[in-house]
Amino acid sequence: MAKEYKGWDHPLIPPPTYEQVAAEANYRNLPMVEALKSLKVRAEKVIAAEKMDPLRFGWEPTIWNVCDALIGLDFCSGTFAKEIKKRFGMEWPEWAEAMRQHLGFSQAITMLLILGANRSSKSEYSAKRGQIMLTQKPGSKVYAFHMSNPRSVRDQQPLFWKYMPPEYRHQQATANEYIKYKRKTGFSDNSFINPVESECSFLNYAQDRDTALEGMEADLVLPDELIPPDWVETILYRLTTRAGKGVIGFTPIRGYTPTVKIFCDSAKVVEQAEGYMLPRDGGEPDPARALGLSQAEFEEVTQAYIEKRPARAPQSRAQDCCAWLEGKTGQIAPPEGRLFEKMPRVLKCADPKLGVVFFHGCDNPYGNPKEVLSTAATKGPDEMRIRVYGKTDKTISNIFPKFNKDYHVLHAADIPDEGINYFFMDPASDRNFFMTWIRATREAAYIVREWPGGYHIPDIGVPDPWALPSGKKEGINDGRKGQGADSFGFGLLRYKFEIARLERWLDWRKWRDEKPNEEYPAEDDLLDWDEANGAVEVMEARLVDSRAASSPRVENDRPVTLYEDLQELGMDFSLAPGSSITDGISRINTALDFDCDAEQSFFNKPKLYVSDACPNTIYSMENWMNVDGQKGACKDPVDNVRYYYTAECGFVDGKTFGTRPGFYYGRGRSRRREPSDMPRPVLRGRRVEVRL
Repeated sequence: MAKEYKGWDHPLIPPPTYEQVAAEANYRNLPMVEALKSLKVRAEKVIAAEKMDPLRFGWEPTIWNVCDALIGLDFCSGTFAKEIKKRFGMEWPEWAEAMRQHLGFSQAITMLLILGANRSSKSEYSAKRGQIMLTQKPGSKVYAFHMSNPRSVRDQQPLFWKYMPPEYRHQQATANEYIKYKRKTGFSDNSFINPVESECSFLNYAQDRDTALEGMEADLVLPDELIPPDWVETILYRLTTRAGKGVIGFTPIRGYTPTVKIFCDSAKVVEQAEGYMLPRDGGEPDPARALGLSQAEFEEVTQAYIEKRPARAPQSRAQDCCAWLEGKTGQIAPPEGRLFEKMPRVLKCADPKLGVVFFHGCDNPYGNPKEVLSTAATKGPDEMRIRVYGKTDKTISNIFPKFNKDYHVLHAADIPDEGINYFFMDPASDRNFFMTWIRATREAAYIVREWPGGYHIPDIGVPDPWALPSGKKEGINDGRKGQGADSFGFGLLRYKFEIARLERWLDWRKWRDEKPNEEYPAEDDLLDWDEANGAVEVMEARLVDSRAASSPRVENDRPVTLYEDLQELGMDFSLAPGSSITDGISRINTALDFDCDAEQSFFNKPKLYVSDACPNTIYSMENWMNVDGQKGACKDPVDNVRYYYTAECGFVDGKTFGTRPGFYYGRGRSRRREPSDMPRPVLRGRRVEVRL
């Protein structure tokens, strides 16, 4: 039978084993040789169809379908549609929504970054999805980008020709169709128009950005490798007209580039895999499991390579990502007692329009993954992470290098209920005020709440992030302003309402119970609200940025300040000290510092924690570099944390003393007066009356 194996060399459809041939012979009542011929004929038909029309008959790993779900593509292959119908009882739209929900995405994203290992199929994915869009949606527009025109002709355009339907692979030039392709020069005019009048254009980053992107309206953009960050931001705007999508493919051999920063800064790992080539227990890597193979299969693939013959095993098995919806990993389980690094598969970005998927080496059996593993293994763990798992780590440190979400971020339910509460406000005229609530206990300080945050605000909904990643200045920046920072148009009374609502003042609770159908109280009533009447959360002190609160403006021919306005609204604030930024930074770093490798104790654990209900503060703590001055988008949340330390707030049990007039420590002993002790000022325009 040996001659029947001649020429049978396919990375995913290996020659059958003796047992498989015997089973076929028994089932069909054939001699062994005839049974082998029968299996070979069937395999050759599948392989021939794949070569002739990879768009319709090509194999795909399930991580591709995860990408489709994240960017909200309307279509999937017929084979996959049958599989999920049989396995989950779902149609494609239902399955895609279920996958997004599993990964924590409330809706489809606009742009996806695929960080791919070498030969992991990211470029194949982009080209195939581009051709599917062009054929399935008549009149669609697809743009593909590469480093330069020669690279586009050499690396990208051949893949688009490969995945073009066979019936379109002709040389045609008419009023409504234009397809001319040569292997040496690529597509004529770097574009083609197919018979359903869909158009594909090939651009490159060597072109002037504004000229190349001028007037671009796209259904799908497919940038490949090292796209500059300013191109990413411009393309995102260009996608809005046609509700388009974008997929960027990138192997991070140049590290944590500004473009990677846009996507990965403060992104959350929502799905991960065992990195079998990166042991954590001092043992050896496990290349068999890294390729999704049994040990026997791996040895067969290795021996076949040495003997230069077809292997009787696949080159690799991609992770079954569909299994995530079944509560499984889709990987071969690690040996008992062994520990390996976890490698990310999917990241949820700080910007809800973005997402990241990692293609691992095992995802593409056609890319000789065993040799990629072998080569990377000789160059150390960092090279392995990049070349096999597509992962790179940030090399530029932020101001708070000790801050780590694994140690310093707690679930909101784990924040202590008891402690001394402080409130901080960072106001501005051209954006929303940023407000922070911090609770002090004997052991630590806890950032309990922020405003705006990732929760519903009446009349606003759930705000977008306060700050987002930016690629400007080669990634050395403090982020760009997110829509959550754009002013909601709130006046001071509305801020008072938000504070009363979140702290659950007694006045707010009475209004809510008495007038449940009202969205907002009458202003005269709101003016009378006073936290001294009672609140679920009692504030020891309120502090406001002294520079913003003390800057005078002329109103009715006299200078007034925000500080005075707040007092007249019945809200007692103290001015935050104007200490240097460096002083606040050093105190925060001291509170964050502890030995994470040693056992935690009262003396060795963080003195500052952040609730996971404060995504904007977490993002700012991770990414603020203090390089953009007052304009830094990440600065505002950090400022409030600085005020906590520079004002020397903290937990003081049973004592009342202060560091400056009007600011006292001690629970329930702040400068706020009890309702029965003093007359209450009520604002009428700019005149204050005293109601006895």
